[in-house]
Amino acid sequence: MTLSECGRDFKVHRGVWSLVSSRPTAWKMFALRISLCVFAVFHVVNGVYDPDEVLDLPGMSFKPTYRQWSGYLKASPGKFLHYWFVTSQRNPVKDPVVLWLNGGPGCSSLDGFLSENGPFHVNDDGATLYENEFSWNTVANVLYLESPAGVGYSYSDDQKYQTNDDEVAENNYLALESFFNKFPNFSQNEFFIFGESYGGIYAPTLSLKVATGQLKVNFKGFAVGNGISSFALNDQSLIYFGNYHGLFGQQ
Repeated sequence: MTLSECGRDFKVHRGVWSLVSSRPTAWKMFALRISLCVFAVFHVVNGVYDPDEVLDLPGMSFKPTYRQWSGYLKASPGKFLHYWFVTSQRNPVKDPVVLWLNGGPGCSSLDGFLSENGPFHVNDDGATLYENEFSWNTVANVLYLESPAGVGYSYSDDQKYQTNDDEVAENNYLALESFFNKFPNFSQNEFFIFGESYGGIYAPTLSLKVATGQLKVNFKGFAVGNGISSFALNDQSLIYFGNYHGLFGQQ
């Protein structure tokens, strides 16, 4: 089975999938998103969590009321997952920590950051940013993780990117360990895992590891939106979904 999402094609077979190709795009907005990601990864300054704190971004004319960091978290040996972490605009000390995972498989969680629930989005001019008044970080500290290695700026030293659901869950778990080692002050906050699309696989498999593992966090649960849990069940439901939503008739 081949899935297309976020500009990439993936072959999926019994939970094993790999990146097989990518399609270039000329969208200005996409280009700015890429430049923002590069800037966030490589423009770092000294801060409490040196060297990952980001103080400014291209196209940002407003002053954020929160702090943000972008860098890498260690997963299994030789694998490094890119993250972007923003603190709550309300009360970072007491507000929960939320891990956000986009789906795919293979869709970057920075898509969620820059066009869904992040603190700022890209204007139609493709060159400037605007504040998102509905951002999740109005009430929570939000961690966006590009997973697995091979997605976005996450990478593997051996450049081998074929993986499976169990391996992804393990690497995400190790990345969480790395995150809370880097940001120990947030380990006592309530912690939730949220995902969409293939997050229907990512979120529960990772949650099981967190709930049964040695990671010392205040884990409270997970949630999935528009999620998939089984390709077989999903495919069987498409005809009924299309018919009852008026996409096609009985014939």
